Amino acid sequence: MRKPFFFLAIAVWALGVFVSCKEEDDTYDAYANWPARNAEYFAQIAAEARDSIAKAKQEHGGQWEAHCNWRMFKSTTKAQNVGGALTDSICVYIEQRGGGTESPAWSDTVRVNYRGYLMPTQNLVNGEWREERTVFSQSFIGELDSQIAVPAKMGVSTTVAGFATALQYMHEGDVWWVYIPSELAYGSQASGMIRSYSTLTFYVNLVDFYDIGQMVPEWE
Repeated sequence: MRKPFFFLAIAVWALGVFVSCKEEDDTYDAYANWPARNAEYFAQIAAEARDSIAKAKQEHGGQWEAHCNWRMFKSTTKAQNVGGALTDSICVYIEQRGGGTESPAWSDTVRVNYRGYLMPTQNLVNGEWREERTVFSQSFIGELDSQIAVPAKMGVSTTVAGFATALQYMHEGDVWWVYIPSELAYGSQASGMIRSYSTLTFYVNLVDFYDIGQMVPEWE
């Protein structure tokens, strides 16, 4: 399983971490300057996505999508025909392309395998700095095995704007890494293990979907 660009955590973590160190025990607050570090983390992900897309377009023109795994999608809750802020969009890294040809609509119900992470942090363990990623929600344990995983069922419209946007561009069988700025997630509000101003990362596999007018599938 590819986990792209976790190395960005080191640079982002450095922003403000040392100011919270305690000289007497070498511990620190992993959440120091959390809003600024999360904003910088998303900005770096977006820069990587933009650069990769631009390079693919330059080299392959109209066929660029077949040669680039990065995508940036403006939130479906935002006007599509006007400019906007960077945080009006999500970034997506396509790990696996499925065989489906259609995408869920806002009113559809989906079944997905997913895991949600906060941005990477660093922690001092036995004298060594180690990367840590807090999982705040998941539908499967360990590596994803689609043969035994039990997908979660949810309405597209019931999810945060960034996640709903990703779902509306996915096809059945797709496996994506989805990077969502806090503005398209929970913003200034906290939710369970998710702190306010958190950039969220989802590893998500779209299994299938149906609309409200369809007969309830067998797995219902």
